[in-house]
Amino acid sequence: MAPPKVRFLTKIYHPNIEKLGRICLDILKDKWSPALQIRTVLLSIQALLSAPNPDDPLADNVAKHWKANEAEAVETGEGIINLV
Repeated sequence: MAPPKVRFLTKIYHPNIEKLGRICLDILKDKWSPALQIRTVLLSIQALLSAPNPDDPLADNVAKHWKANEAEAVETGEGIINLV
């Protein structure tokens, strides 16, 4: 009845995902319900990836970068993806 353990194995540069791949997402923590389906979890992760929340970060340095220069932060993230 506990939430699934979800994390990224590939490096990702995102304010709500820390360097070990753990994800800051409420439905994976205190808002979990056994009625939720894996589809809901995946859609929530997809939404988080497309709309980061730098005001509730898990990676403080990425959130600061995102707030200071979003375009540069996105470019940095794309660079990391291309290296992997």
